[in-house]
Amino acid sequence: MALLATNHPLRGWQIHPLPKVRGLLCRLDKEGVNFPAYVGGKRTFMGEQLEFLGYGLNSPQTGNDDYAGKDVRGKVVVWIGQNGPKTITGQGMRVLFGRGREATSLGAVASIGVGGNFPARAPQAEQTADTPDFTSVELLDKPVAPAVTATDEFFDFLFSGAEVKYADLKAKADAREALPKFSLKNVRISFNVDADYRAVRTQYTRNVIGIIEGTDAKLKDTYVAYGAHYDHVGYAEGELKQTENGLRLMGGRGRITEGHAADRIWNGADDDGSGTVGILGVAKAFATGAKPKRSLIFVWHTGEEKGLWGSRYFADNPTVPIDKIVAEINIDMIGRNRDNKATEANTVYCVGSDRISTDFHNLTVDANARMTKPLNLNYEMNDPSDPEQIYYRSDHYSYAVKGIPIIFLTTALHPDYHANTDSVEKIEYEKMANISQYAYQIGKLTANNNQAPARDNKGPRLGKGGSGKLK
Repeated sequence: MALLATNHPLRGWQIHPLPKVRGLLCRLDKEGVNFPAYVGGKRTFMGEQLEFLGYGLNSPQTGNDDYAGKDVRGKVVVWIGQNGPKTITGQGMRVLFGRGREATSLGAVASIGVGGNFPARAPQAEQTADTPDFTSVELLDKPVAPAVTATDEFFDFLFSGAEVKYADLKAKADAREALPKFSLKNVRISFNVDADYRAVRTQYTRNVIGIIEGTDAKLKDTYVAYGAHYDHVGYAEGELKQTENGLRLMGGRGRITEGHAADRIWNGADDDGSGTVGILGVAKAFATGAKPKRSLIFVWHTGEEKGLWGSRYFADNPTVPIDKIVAEINIDMIGRNRDNKATEANTVYCVGSDRISTDFHNLTVDANARMTKPLNLNYEMNDPSDPEQIYYRSDHYSYAVKGIPIIFLTTALHPDYHANTDSVEKIEYEKMANISQYAYQIGKLTANNNQAPARDNKGPRLGKGGSGKLK
């Protein structure tokens, strides 16, 4: 697959607030809004329904569920409040940075959020001809749901026909007070995207894929997917140099552990050599043992460390029909203990299992109960307010945005995370094998179930201290 780095696109849009005064049509072109660098292919589409969702948060664990009772599919989601409500504090404020992504992942055709009164862009002349604005594995003509940000002037205009004015909403947001939610009536908005891309650099790499065919004549054309990523951050080509902070390796690709400046290779033994080997073991177990009713597809993704590139490409260009994948099990870092604590020896962190399918979550709990040595299933990192925001940071997310039930298994971070000392002698092999056995059990139960996991999309419900099945 080609990884394309491209220059900045041109873009524009139009908004048509329709006041109650008959015949009055207001229009604003290319003013007050900021588009992301990658906006997809040329197209024009209309948002007939706009929903103002306050702070735009989907964080029920912190009491901030602005999407409660709202179906945003096919709508434009609008939100404000750069600093969020008072209930979001400390590292939990990371949830504020994914609001546009959250809206479009729930089916919104676009999102519009407050972006501050951003300055004009730096002159294009400051860039060289080979300086990319973004890098992508996605087709440049693919339709993309825009996540744009806007200025106060724009929001004043947008809310000009609403019963609640933007000045009042902004005052509440600045004070971090509760915000109302309501539909913006008599307003429609059209997006006109006309991007001009030029590839300035191309790299090639590959996903590695294997399939084990199921045994049931009716179910074998459906799949349970397993995934892990086989890439890491690489190696350093620079030289050792004496600096004011001691001997340093120039051109390091990740963190350099103190006292290991001469180590040029970021092995990634745990991240994600452990997951890569884990699903190799799962694949061997299925290939040499009893085959399940559904088929199994194993994907060793490339480019995860660059931004989920391999999984994103697979989800957009699947080897099997994407709607035939009933669930995906992603394994990333299962060979260590969190912060090297011995008390974590039997713990695995489970993320995302409850968000799309309650059925699938409950199945993952059943799978653990069938283990000879059940694991301690910890859902702390599934909490939407968790500062690490793990749900969005590994390959399972590329499947989740397609509506596929997922579970992400990890043993969390440790001092060697993304460091040149993430090496093989530190792997806890018994633990890695036990978690791989758990992943096998999840896949086995799912693949032998006559009914695919129902997708009720109830969102995250288990967080820190949570456990067990859900009703």
